Amino acid sequence: MGKNLEEMSERELLIEIAKLQRKEARSGKVAAVATVVLALVLVLALGAAVPVVFDALGQMGDALAEVEQVAKDAQDSLKDVDVLVGNLNIVLEDNMDALNKTLTQVGEIDVESLNKSIEELGAILEPLAKLFKR
Repeated sequence: MGKNLEEMSERELLIEIAKLQRKEARSGKVAAVATVVLALVLVLALGAAVPVVFDALGQMGDALAEVEQVAKDAQDSLKDVDVLVGNLNIVLEDNMDALNKTLTQVGEIDVESLNKSIEELGAILEPLAKLFKR
């Protein structure tokens, strides 16, 4: 395009317009091919990613099921612990009652009378002991 547009004849203008249209057509074809290539790459990438995503979702579902089972087992264990603690409390209360009764009975023992009875028993058994020592 050495000449100015105003200086060109109609024929030269038509030739220039035809050149420009060919360039635009080539650019359009290149753009169309690039778009198709990009679309194919995108489809292939998605095609490769979909199985991976489905596999990951399946693994997540399995993991979630395992977590739910662990939570259920933990809840069942806690129920068992509650029962065990309840039974332990009953046993402790029963033993505490028995211990309190025993301590009360021990506290009621008259030590002086017990000592006196032991001395009297010793006095009674002393002649028997001498008799069997012969």
